[in-house]
Amino acid sequence: MTAHEEALVKKHNEILSMVSHDLKSPMVAIIGAAQFIVNDMKNKPHDPVWAELLNRVSNAGKGMQKLIEDILSMAKLEAGNEVVETDWIPDLEDEIKRAVRTFDFEADSKKIAMSVETSGVIPPVRWDMRRIHYHVLNNLLSNALKFTPSGGRVNISLSEADGKVDIRVSDTGRGIPPGEQKRIFNRFERGVTASERVQGGFGLGLYNANFFVKKHGGCIKVESSNETGTTFLIKLPLDAATAEPAGV
Repeated sequence: MTAHEEALVKKHNEILSMVSHDLKSPMVAIIGAAQFIVNDMKNKPHDPVWAELLNRVSNAGKGMQKLIEDILSMAKLEAGNEVVETDWIPDLEDEIKRAVRTFDFEADSKKIAMSVETSGVIPPVRWDMRRIHYHVLNNLLSNALKFTPSGGRVNISLSEADGKVDIRVSDTGRGIPPGEQKRIFNRFERGVTASERVQGGFGLGLYNANFFVKKHGGCIKVESSNETGTTFLIKLPLDAATAEPAGV
């Protein structure tokens, strides 16, 4: 990259950071106000249509907030300002279940069953759990719910072997064509075929997820995908503080 190109990228990321930061406050206000009204209506007579509309406003706001966070995170990544801050997590299964509970309302509204399964005993891990939660698990779970039809299933499984933890996020939604399975982790990639799984959005969620997994010395990939479901595999070392970042 030339000096001119580097200057353009730096300016581009500065603008993204500034705009994203300025958009966060009003979006939080919109989401909070909508949710407050929804909660206030629960014990009062109300028109169900209005409750549904307010829920849609709240969900749309959360989607926009996620996009803003992804854009802001991407700008920080490329500026070299995002670092992992590891700490020991004694109960990883509990942390995973906490991330899953974030999506209870969305799953219930689509009648999608969500479950967490653990194989064997998972020892304590030293990760940046906040970033694994918000940039990795949230992105994978959000995508799984988005592309799983009503009545489907999303499952998160945990296992440990040889000093590494495997986290699998599986769904019963539309699969990802083999030719797109590597490109979906690139910035702004959404796919160019008829696959619905890679349409929509701005292609930042999986880009950010891949970055933070690699920062932990791990890897993320599409383990399997077909017409009836997709499984993403996240493989992370138990102690990310002593692991070498994987090609970031």
